[in-house]
Amino acid sequence: MRAAWFNRLLWPVILLVSVLILGFNWLNLGEWTQVSPSIESKVVRSIFGISIAWVGVRLIDVIVWRLLERRIGTAVPRLLKDSVAAVIFLVAFILIVSVVFQQAVTGIWATSGVVGVVLGFALQSMIADVFCGIAINVDQPFRIGQWIQLLPRGVEPMIGCVTEISWRCTRLRTKENTMIVVPNSQISTMILKNLSEPSRNTRFQLEFCLDFGVPTERALRVLSAGVMAAAGILPDPRPKAKVTRVCERGVVYRVRYWLDPAITSPSKGRHAVTTSILRHLHQAGITLAYEKHDVFYAKMPPRQLDRLSDRDSIVQRIEIFSGLDSDEIRLLAANIKERQFGYGRAIVNQGDAGSSMYVLVEGLLDVRADLDNGQKQVKVKSIQPGEFFGEMSLLTGEPRTATVVTVTDTVVYEIGKEDLEGLLEKRPEIAVQISQIIASRRQDLKTMGDLSPEEKVVSQQTIANQILDKMKNVFGSLRGSLRGGLGFR
Repeated sequence: MRAAWFNRLLWPVILLVSVLILGFNWLNLGEWTQVSPSIESKVVRSIFGISIAWVGVRLIDVIVWRLLERRIGTAVPRLLKDSVAAVIFLVAFILIVSVVFQQAVTGIWATSGVVGVVLGFALQSMIADVFCGIAINVDQPFRIGQWIQLLPRGVEPMIGCVTEISWRCTRLRTKENTMIVVPNSQISTMILKNLSEPSRNTRFQLEFCLDFGVPTERALRVLSAGVMAAAGILPDPRPKAKVTRVCERGVVYRVRYWLDPAITSPSKGRHAVTTSILRHLHQAGITLAYEKHDVFYAKMPPRQLDRLSDRDSIVQRIEIFSGLDSDEIRLLAANIKERQFGYGRAIVNQGDAGSSMYVLVEGLLDVRADLDNGQKQVKVKSIQPGEFFGEMSLLTGEPRTATVVTVTDTVVYEIGKEDLEGLLEKRPEIAVQISQIIASRRQDLKTMGDLSPEEKVVSQQTIANQILDKMKNVFGSLRGSLRGGLGFR
């Protein structure tokens, strides 16, 4: 910081000191009132006046502007700095003409009037840019470092971070890391949206249209969970979904969420929210509404999956049951129980005993656990539709290792020990497939970057064997069916 101050003041001070030392005789104050000072005296005195103005501009730059930037927290606009410097040099020029050269200043302004009119017509667009730039600095609809959106007529909106406000233009850095240069006179004619005022948090919204057949309560639950699970959005204010209108295709829902544009650009946030909501809709078996003109001569196929009548299709999407055939899936789906929980409810608690596992069908869950360092109920991860939890308590009899809390209204499938008992008794190899899937899942949660592919396979096989051995103690039908680690009788 001190080096920057020194470099800014070095050459102006050198010039001023040089004039004082070399031209001391010509700067004698008693000679300033002479009618006809020498040519050398006029030159030295002119340089002296310019050097004083130069030093004054640099002192304001390193003292006043820096203190102001620290106070307001942003950079002072370049236009304001240039305006003050121009005024200082203009005053120095007038004093030099009046005192050193002993000329009437009014005559200079009179003779330059015609030239000013001609230049005014020739440079009217540039002059408009300059005066609009002055108005922008006075009114301050935006400042350097803020994100703004310009809405020109007939052109796509422009979004960017303000990097500079100069005499003629304003420069924006876009989310693609490119530069947009907009003349100040053009900005004055556009509708401007400041995304960083009155606070840095900005609300955005997206609309999704779903079929009339989707219950509103269910749609709001799935959409709310989808937007909350998106990466980069702010948890506070809380994102939410609401019904906005009805159209020919179906019901239109509006999803609202908040971003800090300085951290997550609007386009990146829109991508994250859209992707997350589409994933949640897919897991729930819901599709977006579209134009339809169907003619059926037979029974119409279902457009949306129903949690009660289409459990087979939903259970089939669960990874842990990917090895089951259609009859086994149908048997399991007929026995599982659907449970609904409101916002803020704990489905399972850390340390409790449990004999069931759960599959999230609709909604969003947080996994919280007490850490070894003494921290209580720290959020570990989120559970999204299609994911399962509590399987270790069901399969191995271990107590719950974490607390699972609902973030939204939630629908889950509960699978108890008796629901799996019949399947494992008929086909014991299902236990092997399940243990392999869980072992792979647990291995992915650990840091194994230093292991070779062969070592990872051995590690996963070891975990699977341990899980399988514990399953034998829980499910009596497996004790005589499985021999050793992964063998069959």
